Amino acid sequence: MAGAVLATALVGLIGCGGADPGGDGIEPGTFIAFDTSFRGFRDWEAFPAASDDGIADSPHLTGRRTVYLNKRPPSGSTSFPVGTIIVKEILNDDPAQNDIVARVKRGGTYNARATGWEWFELRPSAAGSDVIWWRGVGPPAGETYLGNVEGGCNACHRGGDDVSILLPALHLSNF
Repeated sequence: MAGAVLATALVGLIGCGGADPGGDGIEPGTFIAFDTSFRGFRDWEAFPAASDDGIADSPHLTGRRTVYLNKRPPSGSTSFPVGTIIVKEILNDDPAQNDIVARVKRGGTYNARATGWEWFELRPSAAGSDVIWWRGVGPPAGETYLGNVEGGCNACHRGGDDVSILLPALHLSNF
């Protein structure tokens, strides 16, 4: 009986592939991040962020900030490649105030207002790894992430990649 219910559910899910001819729900040319995508981010190339890094009125200014990049874009790039992951870790004297925020270049038609970036907040799990707390174009309703900037993450991080990457060290012209 349980096997029949599971098989029926799977057939129903497979049938919900929508316009994706592959039926896997993933738009061609996109990257979908999972918890494992962020594993070991503290070993990636690190860019310490100074308090005077030119980001006016940023909600990310408290604490010691380090930005991690999973892979550099090719020299001369005009945009970050799909699959680029940028993680910002904000450490405070009170560990309860620490934050880990991230963006992933998902690509395709996802979040065209911010050139294909998906936003994340990560939190430590009981197992010691960092896991996705939320993801999307901004925090979910009821989440108090950095004061819930009106318009979500796109309010500040919109436009072309160099415009939406607020940390000068990560501007494409530096690679």
